[in-house]
Parts: sequence; structure tokens; C-alpha cells
Amino acid sequence: MVDRYRETSRRRRRRAERSNQRLDIQGLRTVAVLAVVAHHLWGWPRGGSVGIDVFFVVSGFLVTGSLLLTSKHAGTPSLTEFYWNRVRRILPAAAVVLLGTCVASLLILTPARARDTLVDALFAFAGVANWHATAGDSPVAHFWALSIAEQFYVVWPLLILAVGALVARERTRAVAVTAAVVVAASFAWALYREAPLDTLTRVWELGVGALLATAAAQLSRIPQPTKPLLSWAGVLLIGASLALAGDTAAWALLPVAGTALVLAAGVGGESGFQPLLCNRVSTYVGDLSYPLYLAHWPVIVLVGALMERSPYFYVCVLAFTFGVAVACHHFVENPSRHASRDAFRQAIKDMERGLFHVERRTKAAAVGALVLIAVGLCAFAARPDAYEPTQQPVTQGL
Repeated sequence: MVDRYRETSRRRRRRAERSNQRLDIQGLRTVAVLAVVAHHLWGWPRGGSVGIDVFFVVSGFLVTGSLLLTSKHAGTPSLTEFYWNRVRRILPAAAVVLLGTCVASLLILTPARARDTLVDALFAFAGVANWHATAGDSPVAHFWALSIAEQFYVVWPLLILAVGALVARERTRAVAVTAAVVVAASFAWALYREAPLDTLTRVWELGVGALLATAAAQLSRIPQPTKPLLSWAGVLLIGASLALAGDTAAWALLPVAGTALVLAAGVGGESGFQPLLCNRVSTYVGDLSYPLYLAHWPVIVLVGALMERSPYFYVCVLAFTFGVAVACHHFVENPSRHASRDAFRQAIKDMERGLFHVERRTKAAAVGALVLIAVGLCAFAARPDAYEPTQQPVTQGL
């Protein structure tokens, strides 16, 4: 049994490497999104913003690594290709959730709150939600973090391109120096200003990920026996920050350092012993992390407007959140990410020939999403407050 498990784990790692994916990063995304959802739903763990810190470091690492790899092969990063890939990765799922949230707000919230939600959604779709004064109970208030990441995606490639034009031979080293300057300046500004929604106070976290990506060649020389130690040390730091961290920039150093250790341990080959992050459940929830983040807060706010906090409320919120996330990932996020003209033409030809094949995974996702939505509806219908009288009955004869 142990040998079979090891063989399966090795096979999954090799398959992930062929698809240019790291299982431990998917596990990090799981830890991050579950921390955010739990904090917003139950107020625990206290360091709910730790999830955002982890997301930012991972994003900076992956984006910079992709840009440097493109530069190595093509001489300069293809901005058109990069931006188009970002649009396909981010906008379709965000647009679907924003549209659904606006429609639900019109049906559930008061006209004034629904109107404010429509305005907030426009700023969120434009990627500037953190620059807009959004009420804390807005169903799209959580888009501030996505907006900061999107702003980084717009500016950072241009900065890398400019640095590469000035220092062509030592591009990676020049990018590293630039990232270090950004990290130092942004962190100093964050300590001074303490404004978590300000782009300039959060970009240092993305910069730490970028700095790691520039050191990939050096990090790949880490001895294999040391990798699990670094990875687990990073996980312990993130875990400690969930229990201890506050909302200040100084506290953010804890989860940022922990994420950096996990990322560094996986460069040049993943750690051989990291079941917490690399198991099947963690990696699948990591796949769902983006739609989970998108859906969780609108569901909490909108369901909270219809029912009181109770076990039925929590079941309803979790079922709806995961149901929407599964459907959004398999039927919006993945198709848009892999969409191309050739694939579209081939699909049209297959339909004309009567060849319409649905993969087993897609069928399972559809069934799973429907079951989760049904569970949420059952919890909503069974809630005790639905059957409590709204006012005291009038007593005759008084």
C-alpha cells in the first residue's frame, strides 16, 4: 500500500511537471483561500488577511518566472501574449461572478444597496476596486485584492521590458535589483502609511515573489534532503501567522517569509515529503481557489441578508460557495483559459459531424455542482427562522 501510494505520488508529480505546474503551490493556494473564507465566515483564524499575503507572493513568483522564461527564449517578453493570457485567466470568471452578484443584489437587497453594488461592480471589473470607497458589507468588497494584483500585472511586465532594454546582457540580475528596490520602498511606505488597500503598500509582497523568481538558478541548487525542511518550516510560519498575525505590514512578514520558504524549496524539483500541500484534496481545492475567492463573499453577504446566523446558514453558504466555484472552474475558467481559434473551429466541426464528447471529469463536476447547490437550497428551506412568526398575533377581546 505504501509503495503504491509513493508510485501514485511520483506519477502525479511527473504529470504536474509536464504541465508546468507545482503541486505545492496549489496546496498553498488551498491554505490561502480557506483561511480567507473561514475568517470571513467565522471570524477565525484571526489572521484572515494572511491568505491574501500568500496569494500575492505566489502571484509575483509565477508571473515573474513566466516573463523571465519568455525573455530567455524570445529575447524579450511578449506583452501581447502575456496580457491576453492574463485576461483569459482572470476576466471571464470575474465577469460571471460580478454579473450574478448584481442580478442577485437586485432581487435580494434594498434598491439603494443594489445600486451601490452595481457601481462597486463596475470599479471591480475595471480592476480599480481598491481605489473606490466601497462599503465593507458590499458583496464585491473583496475585489480590492484582485485589483491590486491586476495593477501589478499591468505595470510589472512593462518595467521588466524597460529594464531589459537598458541592461540586455544581465536582464535577470537587473530585474532582481529592481524587485529589491520595489520591495524595500513599498515595505517602508507600508510601515509609514498602514493602508492595506493602497497598491503601493501591498506591492512589496508581490515583489518578494518576483525576487524569488529571479533567484531560481541559485535556489535550484538547494540539496534535496533540505527541501522538506524548508517547506515544512514555511508551512509552520504560515500556520503561526494565522493564529498570531495582525493587519499591519510588520505582521505580514511572517506569512510572506513562510510562503517564500515553501516556494524556494520547490524550485528545481518539488520537496519529496509534503503531503499536507501535495495531496489530491489540497491540489484540487487549489485549482478552485480563484473561483472560491470570487464567490465566497457575495454568497456570505447575500445569504446573510435572507437568513439568520445558524448551522443552517453555514451549511448554506459553504454549499453555495463550493457549488458555484466548481461550476465556474470547470465551465468558465478552464474553457476560457484553453480557448483558441483552432479549438473553437474543431469544436464547430465536431458538432456538425454529431461528435460531441463530454469528459468524465466534466460530468462529475456538473453533478457535484448540482448536488452542492441542492444541499444549499435544502439548508435554506429548512432554516428555523423561516417558520417563526414575524409579529405577535393579535389577541381578540382586548
